Amino acid sequence: MKKLLLLLLIFSIMMFNTACAKESIETIGIRGEIKEIYTDEESALIQSIIVEGPVEDDTMYDSASITVDNNTTIYKGDEKVTVEDLEEGLTVEVIFDGAVAESYPVQGTAKKIKILGD
Repeated sequence: MKKLLLLLLIFSIMMFNTACAKESIETIGIRGEIKEIYTDEESALIQSIIVEGPVEDDTMYDSASITVDNNTTIYKGDEKVTVEDLEEGLTVEVIFDGAVAESYPVQGTAKKIKILGD
């Protein structure tokens, strides 16, 4: 009986640790082509982009208006790049930071942008 209780306790601890593990699964909001870029008139910095692409098995939206802020990280391959590397016509993947407004196109802030190709 004690062995059974010990096994049950060990199993419970393992399940608890597995359930509490902080695994960050980032869902790709959209993968597509940058159609438009909007900049701030005063600073000439990119404020937002419009991305369009087909909904695929691992994406959620086909069109999005994406705010780019100081917390947005941008990568080309494994290399971190700057917002100035974003250009119309580039194919990108976008992971949103928080909720998106379910308008059309959806509106959200980018957590991460990955440049896939030219």
